[in-house]
Amino acid sequence: MKIFIPYIPNGIQRQELMSLAQSAIKPSLFRPFVKKGTVAKCNLIRILDVDTGGVEYHGLIDIYPDKVANKAIQKLNGKEYNGHKLSARTWVDRTLIIGGKKKLPEGTDSCKRRRNLEISVS
Repeated sequence: MKIFIPYIPNGIQRQELMSLAQSAIKPSLFRPFVKKGTVAKCNLIRILDVDTGGVEYHGLIDIYPDKVANKAIQKLNGKEYNGHKLSARTWVDRTLIIGGKKKLPEGTDSCKRRRNLEISVS
């Protein structure tokens, strides 16, 4: 399952995000024989809004199995990191509505995303 963490602090490194995810899936001391999860992939997404010059950082983490990923979401929600409160949720792939493939009843595109963005993934 992919977990999305929006608006993470600027300057965070990929390794820091990976260790944050691994600490969220680590079993507690009282339950050492509980099946552990795996952090399969961890990416930082940098979004530059060309119109405003604003930069946003988001995290995208693959954790398996799904049961462990759901517990990681619960642990990461509200956690304080570098003075920022984190929120985590399940990743929703919206590639089907990019380009206006899905239309509203009035005939306008259903994609309300900002258009002039530069996105880089590391």
